Amino acid sequence: MALPKATVQLQPPTQPLGTSFSSPSQMATTLVEEDEEVEPGEGLVKILSGVGLAAALLVLTFQLLTANSWINVEDASPVGDWMRLLE
Repeated sequence: MALPKATVQLQPPTQPLGTSFSSPSQMATTLVEEDEEVEPGEGLVKILSGVGLAAALLVLTFQLLTANSWINVEDASPVGDWMRLLE
């Protein structure tokens, strides 16, 4: 059984990179981006995001210290086993 033949006309190959263009309309155009304007509340947003990050790290530290005290109690069968938190 033979493979089916293509019935769609393919586009001709494009020019390789690095070749010269014949007309100015084909020349590559570069867009120059203007500097972004600073919005009035942007500094406040950065400060609040830093405060939020610090608060999240503080909560994570508190949770890890609390979990550490739970797994290191004296009446625990395997003392120091972090897998006890999954029970």
